[in-house]
Amino acid sequence: MPPSSPQSLVDCNLGFDLSNLEGKTAVVTGGANGIGEAYVQALVRARAFVYFGDINVDDGHRLASELLNTEFVPCDVTNWDDQMRLFQEAASQSPSRRIDYVVANAGISAKDEVFSFESEGPTKPTLKMLDVNLIGSLYTTKIATHYFINQHGQEQSTEQHDTCLVLISSGAGYFDVPRTPQYCASKWAMRGIMHALRRTVYYYSSRVNIIALWYVKTKILPEETFQHVARSGVEFAKMEDASECLLRILSDKSINGKALFIAARKWALRGYIDLDLDEYWDRDLLDEIRKDQIVSAPVEAGLFVE
Repeated sequence: MPPSSPQSLVDCNLGFDLSNLEGKTAVVTGGANGIGEAYVQALVRARAFVYFGDINVDDGHRLASELLNTEFVPCDVTNWDDQMRLFQEAASQSPSRRIDYVVANAGISAKDEVFSFESEGPTKPTLKMLDVNLIGSLYTTKIATHYFINQHGQEQSTEQHDTCLVLISSGAGYFDVPRTPQYCASKWAMRGIMHALRRTVYYYSSRVNIIALWYVKTKILPEETFQHVARSGVEFAKMEDASECLLRILSDKSINGKALFIAARKWALRGYIDLDLDEYWDRDLLDEIRKDQIVSAPVEAGLFVE
């Protein structure tokens, strides 16, 4: 059974064993290109069966045709029925009839109308980033935890199969990023989801973790934005480090309630590090407040909280 709460710092420089990923079934949202595609390819290399969704139908079918043990399901993560269809197809077609891993990867970035200023007066902002990044991830979380708990049953057991949900955050979920309130709100929100689940889902041998991304060159931002970042002297993180980080998390059953940051290599030997910013080490007052918050949390029938 995975730990009930975060343990000591994850040593990201250690090697890891991928053998326990072989034959497992993973669901990835937003998997048709960019980092999502890298996650899909890494899981396939680890001999997992992968079912991925995306609104980009052409790239989705193209990727599925290039890889073994991979199925593409058109999916808009803001559409509940689309996500249900993705999970249903994964569960029904999986050789084990199980879903073991879920990566809530789908996300977008755009000009933030919450920040924009109109001299004639404020206009109603488009909140699509929250629809995709937050609402879509909440849908994924709801369906993933349903499958995990349903597969395990609601009785505690130390003999259950490991399952894991990976949420995708960003440096914007930990550090100041000017002029992007929607994007920051959605990425900070992943921490809230993780904190809400990490002390409960472990009762069903499930885990929840975060991958927080630094600048990685994908299509999520316009090319001119990346050029500006490069001119500023900022070092990018690498796509392959993000995919290795995912495999590191999934392969180690002891990693629960943690955030691993995909970093520039100048900060991290392997391109990812444990941020260690979601804990309360050596903070007596915060730890006391945290304990009272947890003990007073409502408990539903059959659902546990530590």
